[in-house]
Amino acid sequence: MPEQPTRPAWTRPLRVHLSVLLVALLLLVTLPQIWLSYQHGRKAADDAIDVAMAALSDQIIDHYRLTFSDKLTLVQIGSALESMRTAPPADLDEKRSYLFEVVTRSRKLDSIFAGYPEGRFMRMVGLGADSAWRGPLNAPEDAHAAMQTVVPNAEGEPQSRWTFLDATGKPVSVRKAEPTDYDPRQSDWYKQAVAAGASVATKPYRMAATGQYVKTVADPHAESPGVVVAADIPLAAIGAFLTKERISTRSETYVFDDEGRLVVHSEPELMAALMASARADGTPDGKALLEHDPLLPIVEKQLAKVGSGQAHFSLAGQTYELMFVPISFLSVLEGYTIAVAAPQSDFTREIEEELRRELTIAGGILVAGLLLALFLSRAITRRLAQLTAEALRIKDLDFSDPPPVRSRISEIVSLASAIGAARTAIRSFGHYVPKELVNRIIASGLFDKTQARREEVTVLFTDGKDFTTISEALEPEEVVDMLSSYFEVINAGVEAHGGTIIQFIGDAVYAMWNAPSPDPDHAVNACRCALALEQSIDVFNAAQRAAGKPELPTRFGLHTGAAVVGNVGARDRLQYTGIGDTINVASRLEGLNKTFGTSILTSRETRERCGEAFFFEAKGETTVKGRSRPVEVFALSAGVGPVPGD
Repeated sequence: MPEQPTRPAWTRPLRVHLSVLLVALLLLVTLPQIWLSYQHGRKAADDAIDVAMAALSDQIIDHYRLTFSDKLTLVQIGSALESMRTAPPADLDEKRSYLFEVVTRSRKLDSIFAGYPEGRFMRMVGLGADSAWRGPLNAPEDAHAAMQTVVPNAEGEPQSRWTFLDATGKPVSVRKAEPTDYDPRQSDWYKQAVAAGASVATKPYRMAATGQYVKTVADPHAESPGVVVAADIPLAAIGAFLTKERISTRSETYVFDDEGRLVVHSEPELMAALMASARADGTPDGKALLEHDPLLPIVEKQLAKVGSGQAHFSLAGQTYELMFVPISFLSVLEGYTIAVAAPQSDFTREIEEELRRELTIAGGILVAGLLLALFLSRAITRRLAQLTAEALRIKDLDFSDPPPVRSRISEIVSLASAIGAARTAIRSFGHYVPKELVNRIIASGLFDKTQARREEVTVLFTDGKDFTTISEALEPEEVVDMLSSYFEVINAGVEAHGGTIIQFIGDAVYAMWNAPSPDPDHAVNACRCALALEQSIDVFNAAQRAAGKPELPTRFGLHTGAAVVGNVGARDRLQYTGIGDTINVASRLEGLNKTFGTSILTSRETRERCGEAFFFEAKGETTVKGRSRPVEVFALSAGVGPVPGD
């Protein structure tokens, strides 16, 4: 038993000590700290500017994220659909249905379209009240969307046809096909996406059909890189948002591209002028705005000098706050920068007056509280730090005996005694629970008995061959000794490969990867563990054989899939485990080794997540007990190379 803390002869409750100290300190704090209050008020005013500008920055970032990331997500979903892989008119109904849902449900989206390697093309545009397409298309009044297809006629000449859709996405009218020279393969969005092999965003440009100033996001198809799905996002919508969300009446907000050129302005008139200034290649000419916005040249100069963070400048007797926020949260806008400029006086006048009144009193209380906190920390920090360190050691399952804690504060003495008792109790029961499982459950925050979550995991089951026969021939003590040594080998192998042993079941072991701790390579690590255990157990059996003791050849089953993992059990007794078909299949695969004459069997799910890290020999499909669907089985062996059976 550890030495229990010794209670000093004179101890009093903590409230007595604190009361005495508080009264003594408050008696000393009698004069108001006017100068300190003013400084705090001034700082609060400056902080208010920072908070307001940071809030606007966050709003703009969130708006950009919503404007671009959800559109990019819709594009990426489209680029993953099998129906989008084929060139129109193949699978036209499926294509039309998806594109119609996108344009009718997604705000601030001009159009979504797809280009194909043979030059075919299709586009879906929304025809809402504010759509820029309704006029140029002379769309019927009952049309909610329009779909364009570019496909060759019988002579192989490209023909463009527009189909108008009602509110349900059904065609209401079709325009006569007309010859066109449009080839999506010559467009920047198509060429950039194919060249990058990943999501891209074009520079802003003016659309020929509608005059809209847009930015295009595009993504190549996951299965057919020559197929590219893309969407146009009008930048005028960004400008309208910046106008609505101004930080103050005299503030201005700008967005610059990765070459430092202005692409969005918060003033509607200047935004319109900026779009009108776009050259033939679509590049905006911010110089046209310099004479109308005196802040713009200073902001551009500071952008080139500072790049990010905050700066200050003066103009016409006003001091301005300037903040730059580089956009790094979205790869397709990497390099863009948001700039916000506002006069300091818009924020500080009323705040300073209010803070001077309130902080005159609050400052005195604050100082008294700070001094009190400092004084109290000197008196009790050493003892509390000692107890904190002891509690942290217990959290880490370190049960070494600490030095005794002595204090005149009875609560600290009682706390030290309680921690000592808890350490003794936990140490006693720690022998019955795998230490690494406890550590990982603590790290994952899973001690809440109601908490369970669905995770993709890789499960390993092992079982010793002929263990029942071996047990009958040995004394119980010999069986326990052999199993203890055997489990040490398996436990060391599972720990070394990042897994967690969930349960020992007789001579069998149930282990799991990716829970309770995340492991992105859980399938690979589980397979490596099985191969390593196979070798380690061979060494173990060789030692058993040399000592004239029975060997314990071992079979392994691995399966990857979804399971509900967490704490299961009664109110007063819980067990961390996994539940679901994945666990059952792994157990059945272990038993199938008898049928196939193998040592390690995996499912197709595990094999696919391992890529070509190992040799997998296909054993075909088989039905396992308790499961109606067949399981495709593979025998695992070490090495890297082609995977037989695929």
